Amino acid sequence: MFQVLQKISRVLVIGCSFICSFNCLSQVKGQASKRLDRFISESCKTTYEEIDSVRISEVLKYKVYRITQEIKDIYGQKSTNTNIFIVIDDGKQAQAFEHVGKNTNLPKLLGYIKEDFVLNAESASLFQTVLDAIYPLPTWKPDKREYFSQNGKWYFLRDAYFRSKQGFEVTIDPSGKITGICYKMKWDENERS
Repeated sequence: MFQVLQKISRVLVIGCSFICSFNCLSQVKGQASKRLDRFISESCKTTYEEIDSVRISEVLKYKVYRITQEIKDIYGQKSTNTNIFIVIDDGKQAQAFEHVGKNTNLPKLLGYIKEDFVLNAESASLFQTVLDAIYPLPTWKPDKREYFSQNGKWYFLRDAYFRSKQGFEVTIDPSGKITGICYKMKWDENERS
């Protein structure tokens, strides 16, 4: 899903840049600019929603938002296209979470975690909930979510990919402080003892 969101966000950025540069380069002024702005405001609806602030605030330093952008009635179509973005607001800027792909280290996500958060058997369910909020599992993927601890690491597995599971590998120190997070595309059942 995040691959699709990343592609959509690129298209939106390019589209917005095109519209902005179109306004500047073509020197659209006055009434035409107002009509174009009205067309965009009538065709696009953007909403912002803070995601489960109580649970997020127990794990992350900053607030997390779901931005929903609906684009409707373009080219006479009666359908609506919806884009959803999950972003974190650090008080200076809002930005998307890191994209997960092939064995991706997630240093930004690690930096967003509160210094006093301890990952253990009691808090693992909460951490799973936060991962679900910021990296939602697409509805078309099989739900194979599970989590467990093994050899100083926690595994938050998400879905299956050609008979092997994929998900987050979280490294902790002896006190339970998170020291590393990565997304593993392949995790074999044989690794679990």
